[in-house]
Amino acid sequence: MINEYKKESRVLIKKVLKQSFVHVPAQFRQEFYHYHQPQLFKFFLQVNLVAQLAYISYVIADWFILSDVGFTAIILKSLYTLCMALTTIAIYKFSKSILLFDLMLPMSIIGASILWFWLLNLSNSPDVPIYLYASLVFIVLANLCVQIRFKAVLLISFCISCIMLYGAYVAVSGNLHQLKLFALIYTPVLLFSLYISWNSTQKSRIVFLHSKLDQLNREALNIMAHTDVLTGLNNRRHFIQLANYHIHGQLKPIQPLTLLMFDVDKFKNINDQYGHFIGDHVLQQIADISRNALRSQDIIARFGGEEFIILLPRTTLHQAQEIAERLRKAIESSYLKLETQQKLKFTVSIGIAEFGQKNRDLHNVIRMADQALYQAKASGRNAISIYKTAS
Repeated sequence: MINEYKKESRVLIKKVLKQSFVHVPAQFRQEFYHYHQPQLFKFFLQVNLVAQLAYISYVIADWFILSDVGFTAIILKSLYTLCMALTTIAIYKFSKSILLFDLMLPMSIIGASILWFWLLNLSNSPDVPIYLYASLVFIVLANLCVQIRFKAVLLISFCISCIMLYGAYVAVSGNLHQLKLFALIYTPVLLFSLYISWNSTQKSRIVFLHSKLDQLNREALNIMAHTDVLTGLNNRRHFIQLANYHIHGQLKPIQPLTLLMFDVDKFKNINDQYGHFIGDHVLQQIADISRNALRSQDIIARFGGEEFIILLPRTTLHQAQEIAERLRKAIESSYLKLETQQKLKFTVSIGIAEFGQKNRDLHNVIRMADQALYQAKASGRNAISIYKTAS
């Protein structure tokens, strides 16, 4: 049942939120992506373009520090930045994939770092060992802006770190002392940026799960307000709201509409002989049988005590009689197995009333169906009776 699914979902979310490493359960994954797409998609566009602007701005430093390859740096970095900017805009305009956009910046930095260290190693400038440390910005940019997938960030960070350490090794001509200094400075920056990335992804998951939990709680409260606790059917108040909405919301020409009322025969005897606990199980079983016997458009409710009511849209009196007979037989052929292995049989009596062209008052038709139900009881129970009214 949908109510049970929502209950299980709420329990699962509460359990996940208590964990140190919060993850989004598989059944909510697509909803998680959809939830964050409106807020994050524009952010990813902006942060990618700003990062690309920051990258191209280093050509000014390249011109002065790497003067022997300055012109080459301007050409290659400009082309790479233009390519990444166009790719970013294309993803924003046509892809709408938040998973791809989330990792766009870290993946573009892999190419940017390769180009950066290739230019450093191409240059004979004495300032290369110092300029080398400007590359720390790559790992910071790669990790700080990720919001969705942290595990993928770990893999990309590993790739960037391998590129940077190897590039640094070549840039300092294999000087282990210089390489060790670079690694000692690089490692805290790497760990800090990874922590920020982890914290950002955790926050996005927590925000979504709290939002989902609030939604499920609201739906649960709404169901409780409209549902009979014992049977899971509509309660009396909600049935009247639904029925009136259907009756008065019909377009012309007015479609045929009928009403069934039924209750359990000799239900007091069942309660007196077997107890209210067994009586409750009888009502629950009847509710389940009724749900299965009816059509999707039919509206059923527990009207009170052992009494049930059904609104049958687009249903003539003859069709309602067929539905009522099918329901009566289904209940008659069922039984409740007791602890003593005894089979408890039970039946229902059903009253049918039809809405006329002029008679559209729900309470009046309920009264007529109730009278028909009384006639079915008087005729010997386990029977159907029709209250006929002029159209």
